[in-house]
Amino acid sequence: MAQILDGKAVAKELREKLAIEIGESGLHPTLAVVYDPNDGGSKLYVGMKQRAAAKVGIKTQDIAVPAGSTTEAVQQIVRELNLDPDVTGILIQAPLPAGVDDASIFATVAPEKDVDGLGVTNQGRLFANEEGQYPVAATPKGVMTLLDHYGINPAGKQAVVIGRSQLFGRPMAALLLNADATVTIAHRYTDEATLTTALQQADIVAVGVGIPGFVTVDPIKEGAVVVDVGMNVVNGKAVGDVDPLVAEKAGWLTPVPGGVGPMTIATLLESTFEAAKEQAK
Repeated sequence: MAQILDGKAVAKELREKLAIEIGESGLHPTLAVVYDPNDGGSKLYVGMKQRAAAKVGIKTQDIAVPAGSTTEAVQQIVRELNLDPDVTGILIQAPLPAGVDDASIFATVAPEKDVDGLGVTNQGRLFANEEGQYPVAATPKGVMTLLDHYGINPAGKQAVVIGRSQLFGRPMAALLLNADATVTIAHRYTDEATLTTALQQADIVAVGVGIPGFVTVDPIKEGAVVVDVGMNVVNGKAVGDVDPLVAEKAGWLTPVPGGVGPMTIATLLESTFEAAKEQAK
């Protein structure tokens, strides 16, 4: 039976440490969140981030993007936030309303305030494995922090990332590659035979495609580390992208909820503080 990668407990430790560091720093980090108020998931996540930020000493500004907004209008909002000296971090909570190009908005955020690492500058740094301090997408960075906490070293291991989004799959693959894993990227359109072969060899599996039970127990390698980034609601219950039966073969498994979700928020707050420190230099 798989051991649990307890993201809730690790995130709690991170937040407690962060609250102390922010309190001692004399800095006043402020995170501006640009989001669609008509998207239920976004509204929920923004509220969770707002509460978590307040507990560690980070102020938040929530900027609701009304329906019918154009890409150009939202870009102007972001440009104003870029110039605001009181705002140290900017988060674009995708998806934005229909008609707004999310990628263009990510690219408009000033690199030094791009706390989720989704702009082209910071993603380029990640894929180049550049040394130094720069933000990385919160979910994959949180996954790496969780693996490190439990002493799971990706170096020399076979890893499969299922998902190719700008928010998760691509940066997740880059982080694992930078950590010296051999990485295969798959997605919902990868044919079953190819995916099965990859999973049978994988020491680490990270999946985020938004399909309940997408990864089943049969192809999972005995003792593999399985990280479930999925968050779906089925019959009123939160479930991931991994069939719970995978716990019978995996060596390590993240729960849903209580696995990657808390790590994402804690990591975002950590990156917001890092951005404030860099801007104060």
